[in-house]
Amino acid sequence: MITLRQSSFSSLAKFKLTLKVIFFLLVFFHSTVWGDLAERLAWEKVVPENRKDLFAIQQKLKILLAKVESAVVSIESEDGAGSGVVVSEDGLVLTAAHVIGSTGKKMKVILNDGRKLPAVSLGGSEISDAGMLKIKKAESLPFVNISKDDPSVIGDWCFALGHPGGYDPRRGIVVRLGRIIGKKDETIRTDSRLLGGDSGGPLFDFKGNVIAIHSRISEEPDQNFHVPVESFLANWDFFKEKKILTLESLAYGGFLGITCEEVNGGVLILEVIDDTPAHKAGLLPGDVLKEMNGEKISNRENLTIRVSRLKPGKKVVFLYDRKGKLISSKIKIGTRSFE
Repeated sequence: MITLRQSSFSSLAKFKLTLKVIFFLLVFFHSTVWGDLAERLAWEKVVPENRKDLFAIQQKLKILLAKVESAVVSIESEDGAGSGVVVSEDGLVLTAAHVIGSTGKKMKVILNDGRKLPAVSLGGSEISDAGMLKIKKAESLPFVNISKDDPSVIGDWCFALGHPGGYDPRRGIVVRLGRIIGKKDETIRTDSRLLGGDSGGPLFDFKGNVIAIHSRISEEPDQNFHVPVESFLANWDFFKEKKILTLESLAYGGFLGITCEEVNGGVLILEVIDDTPAHKAGLLPGDVLKEMNGEKISNRENLTIRVSRLKPGKKVVFLYDRKGKLISSKIKIGTRSFE
């Protein structure tokens, strides 16, 4: 009998211990997994619902800022200053075209730790205001990732970093929190307030990836414009080759004769100008250009750059969608009329 009672007490003790372990695990799971889930959902909601959501967003921003701030730089040249962000260990910097101004220009980049390094401007585009430069003799520089597979959308939380007024070691970089409130063609609009000197600085998503570069600054809090990284990615090689697409160069390059806007899967033709290559080839408003010579047309700027680089008279093959039907057409590139 004594043995049986001891065995019963032993089983009961083990059962109670098991319950305690299960309870502990449930509490731990709730405080970590469910806690993290609640924080994650805070910045995925249309609007923060309470003080806890705001605190979760603040804490997330602090974590992200610690990871990315060292890659944000101040850019100086003889004719001005701006900001930028390092996106590779060997010193490739994304900035705005109006910050670099021209190709092959000597510039200086100031890192967050105060180091001042020589750099040279590469290429860019006056259409989107995207620009690149390269830090010389770069070694193991801090850098951040570009958002490549997860395009930003209206409503996403974001934060802007930069050096308004130039580099200030006592102040450091300036951070502004906001949302994406507009996105079209080569432009993202946010309510992340920008100031003079922010131009060329990075706009980050809540994964710590660069989603845009600051471009146009306004007095209005909801009129802050940025170049989406899609414009950089679509023309990466062109920019790195120290070439800049200027409005002046468009006058002398190849000409198609359409107005268009970016849509999913290509560019939508809005208007076909009379007596132009596009008109003669039978293109119509509503057609969606998808490929040029077998290569995907990423956006309006990408199409403009590729056509403008062709010599007038060159024949190219376009693949376009007309009311769900794919059509292939060979078009002879023309010249722009100034009449």
